[in-house]
Amino acid sequence: MKCLIIEDELPAQRVLKNYISDVPYLELCGTFKSAMDALATVQSQDIDLLFLDINLPKISGLNFLRSLKNPPKVIITTAYPDYAHEGFELDVVDYLLKPFSFERFIQALSKLKAETGNRESESAGPGWDYQHRYAFVKVDKTLHRVDFNNIKYIESDKDYVNIVRDGENLMLLQTLKHWQNMLPDQSFARVHKSYIVNIARIDKIVGNQIKIEDAVIPIGRYYKQDFMDKIEPIS
Repeated sequence: MKCLIIEDELPAQRVLKNYISDVPYLELCGTFKSAMDALATVQSQDIDLLFLDINLPKISGLNFLRSLKNPPKVIITTAYPDYAHEGFELDVVDYLLKPFSFERFIQALSKLKAETGNRESESAGPGWDYQHRYAFVKVDKTLHRVDFNNIKYIESDKDYVNIVRDGENLMLLQTLKHWQNMLPDQSFARVHKSYIVNIARIDKIVGNQIKIEDAVIPIGRYYKQDFMDKIEPIS
């Protein structure tokens, strides 16, 4: 999801950049100190989301939003609560009052995902069989059958993924997102920007770490709540 920051305060810019960098499906395409500076980018690129301040030079964030014929989704970021009603009348996704926590930031993104049904899909293509729970993947000139139940976890390594499974591991020129979208959601969980785990293969969870045999896998803060909801621990 391509996003822009329109914010004239440098500390607030830094906070947003840090938060965005922790959310793997967000791609920051630019940061601007005024709405007019951002206008050309908004009009020329397929921007999905604006993080928009209200008090900006030359034109306010709300007036800028009114001027756009087909605006992207907008999350307002401001220190002033007075404009919330006006913002929601313009169909903004959420209204974040500075300073806001990462958890509040994630709440706003969750609202956005609920509105847009945002789960980017990639075509499975030939070789995938959900009923029999396996896939054939090509490494060099060889097709390997990967049984989903045999996968322990998948780790991203730059442009590659390493499928750690019973038997031989496989290194593939694919994205972790591709596998996240293809694997059965009830059986696998994205727990970190670099890891997907097979829930049935988890031995234990200690703090923010998952143990699968000898492997120790970190749980990213963005993913933790969804992961814990999925495994439904018995207290």
